[in-house]
Amino acid sequence: MFFDSRAPEPFLDALIEALPYEWNGSCTGPQLPDSHQEMLRQRDLAHDTRAWARFLWPGEATGPGERLMLSLGDDVVRYGVVVGSLSRPDDAPSLFISSSGGLTDEEGEFHRLPRTSTPGEVAHVLCRMARAADRRAVEKELQEAAAEGRHRAGWFPGGRIIVLDLETTGLDTETARVVEAAWLLADHRALAWDNMLINPGVPIPEDAYNVHSINDRLARSEGAAPLGALDALVSALAKHISDGATLVIFNRTFDLPLLDAECRRHGLPTLADRLGHHVQAVDPMRISQQTRRRGSHALSDLAALYSPGNLAAHTALGDCLATWDVLAALCRGEHASRIVRLLSRWHENPRIDEPLTVRHLLACSSGW
Repeated sequence: MFFDSRAPEPFLDALIEALPYEWNGSCTGPQLPDSHQEMLRQRDLAHDTRAWARFLWPGEATGPGERLMLSLGDDVVRYGVVVGSLSRPDDAPSLFISSSGGLTDEEGEFHRLPRTSTPGEVAHVLCRMARAADRRAVEKELQEAAAEGRHRAGWFPGGRIIVLDLETTGLDTETARVVEAAWLLADHRALAWDNMLINPGVPIPEDAYNVHSINDRLARSEGAAPLGALDALVSALAKHISDGATLVIFNRTFDLPLLDAECRRHGLPTLADRLGHHVQAVDPMRISQQTRRRGSHALSDLAALYSPGNLAAHTALGDCLATWDVLAALCRGEHASRIVRLLSRWHENPRIDEPLTVRHLLACSSGW
């Protein structure tokens, strides 16, 4: 099936089916019977055509006919594109994909694809574009946080934190593979970070693709070999923890065992092996379950409350940023007081007025 600007609906339906679940789409619509509405539609199409003119090569023109309007995001649109036909001087019809630039790119983007591109091939390009835009949005926020700070100085009782996040092929800690990993070192500022796409060497299930938008084709074409990537990841974690940073993982009971399993699978020393002791981690999900009586404890929902500037959900670096923001919120005010009160129940001489410490956070994260 190929894109036909005269009848775009079948291609749109197949494209939506090939994209992760957060994508939505529509056509610009057929010719409207109401002359005024049709005039407005034609005006919008003409406006778009003028906007794209700066991207066109000599002799190219965005073709007449209907176009596809696609967006990523359920409650908040974080990325939008237009797909349409493109005529070229060599008479080789093709497609174009144009984005206004999302959150960070004022100049926007304009990509050319062969006319014979299938819905699956177009979906692959859209996911690459959206993930790149997400990465730029997170990088922009981290660079601002590095320069100006993101939270008040001293918000975390242990000084520095290093946040870890993994995107995977599944939910079984013994069999799932890592497809993306990121870490973020921070105090009240962002100090350092890294993000890596990994080719897991096994098929990525559709359920996982629907979460993080990474499919087999993207992993094979852009992913690093797992041996080197995992070794670099665990080495960085071990170094920063040895230097005094506290490990922070949202849902540590999944990520830590999975990372250990991946290290064993590839013959690498685990994080505990490199540190020479048992690994402890602060878990904002568990802390939220202990201190917030109502509402969801999913990272996406907590991020909507405490990390509103970060829309790059289910990208590893975006989730690191969200986890930092969520933990910062849980370490202040009534949340911090509740953590101290909860822990005091297990002591003979409780001190409910003592300040929040890393010991409190680790105890709360492990379920007391």
